[in-house]
Amino acid sequence: MTAGQAETRRVKRRLGQLLIGRRPPLWRIAAVAVLLLLALAIALTPAPPGMPQQSMVALGLITMTVVLWATMVIPQPAAAALFLALVMATGAAQPQAAFSGFLSSSLWLVFGGLLIGTAAERSGFGRYVARRFLGRFRGSYAALVLGVIVGSSVLSFLVPSNMGRLAITVPVVLALAKDAGYPPGSNGHIGLVLTAVVGNFAVAQGVLPGNLLNIMIVGAGETLYGIHVTYMRFLLLCGPVLGFAKALLVWRLVVWIHPAPEPRSDDSAHEVDQVGPEARRVGLVLGVAILLWATDFWHGIRPGWVALAAGILCLIPGFGVLPPREAVNPRRLLIIVWVGTVLSLAAVMTESGVSTLVSGALARLAGIEGQSPLYGYFAMAYLSSLLATLSTFGGAVPTMAAAAAEISGATGLPLDSAVMAIAPGVSALFFPYVAAPIVVGLMMGQVSQRAALPFMVTLALVTCVLVIPLNAVWWWVIGVLP
Repeated sequence: MTAGQAETRRVKRRLGQLLIGRRPPLWRIAAVAVLLLLALAIALTPAPPGMPQQSMVALGLITMTVVLWATMVIPQPAAAALFLALVMATGAAQPQAAFSGFLSSSLWLVFGGLLIGTAAERSGFGRYVARRFLGRFRGSYAALVLGVIVGSSVLSFLVPSNMGRLAITVPVVLALAKDAGYPPGSNGHIGLVLTAVVGNFAVAQGVLPGNLLNIMIVGAGETLYGIHVTYMRFLLLCGPVLGFAKALLVWRLVVWIHPAPEPRSDDSAHEVDQVGPEARRVGLVLGVAILLWATDFWHGIRPGWVALAAGILCLIPGFGVLPPREAVNPRRLLIIVWVGTVLSLAAVMTESGVSTLVSGALARLAGIEGQSPLYGYFAMAYLSSLLATLSTFGGAVPTMAAAAAEISGATGLPLDSAVMAIAPGVSALFFPYVAAPIVVGLMMGQVSQRAALPFMVTLALVTCVLVIPLNAVWWWVIGVLP
């Protein structure tokens, strides 16, 4: 066996382990079998009058997939691959719809962002930025929490990948907590980690490439309705309230729910890493990318293509900091499969007629007929929050995007505003399982999900009561909400 064949075998074996895990236990196999039977039962149910039977087949497959994503019985990419295979096998939708998400520029924003995040992590650029900011906030525990918010928020502009930022910030925050005298399990340790993980995930919703969730929302609008949202428009819509105001809210809630004594003084903690040649090159690539993102209203180049070009630059031998094989990293490719399927789900719902069934049911639940555009905004936002809690972001975003057209038509809410209203709704994060980066970040930070619940539930409730209405006021001021 040649070295190339051995490497190919190793990659295939690793890909299989990531996709289905090592020897899944019987209960997982049984759970998948039960969900397949549920999908079959729904598919065989007679369609409502005027609807094709194809819509029930698609509804069964979508229900199965959303439950698999929500429960994570099998890895999410595996559930996505199963969904695509069954859609093609049953003819629930045409191939153009089933794979439409893979043609969206938003998917390349994810791919490029993952490469940029890896480059920032390995070159030390992200760690330098994080420590540079954190070193200025050591006067008190409240100042430390504020420093973590500021530092991670800056990284939201520089590192367009949740996982990339976690790899950079969590080790720095753990070292900061240790330097400050906050042992694992203490209020100070929990508060700082929650700020870096949950807080940054929430605040990053103000920056288009800063969150995978943002890209899913914009990508669903692009796939379904041809709505293109520029970097600066997204920042205008979501930055002031979902970004800045939410950051202040996170700061006050962390200090209130997890109070801690003043940090001890440690002069060595003020030392900041030096920037090497590789980090400077990554900083240059990021600087050009941010400039192009910020001026996309002028030159018209989609954020996804900018991110892809920046990611490729990070791979070029002699200039980039990543080996070319990172382009086909199995774990990264599986994330792309999952995201592409999430974006395709909405198109499958529309073509098969499921969106008509779902949007009708949601419209009846919300009682939108004859209501005002403001009512439509709140219906989209709160239903998005409810569905995200029940089915994670992967199920909530495409479902609500498909329902946006009916809610828009019934209330007079502009269609682009209806799609974007998903963002304030899913910013209410009640539980860690709703977003995979939060689960991963808490594990990295040595904080249990149970310890995170009081802060997350409180933050989500305040978001529903205060942030979502405040965002409506902001949208009304700028003319987005009639």
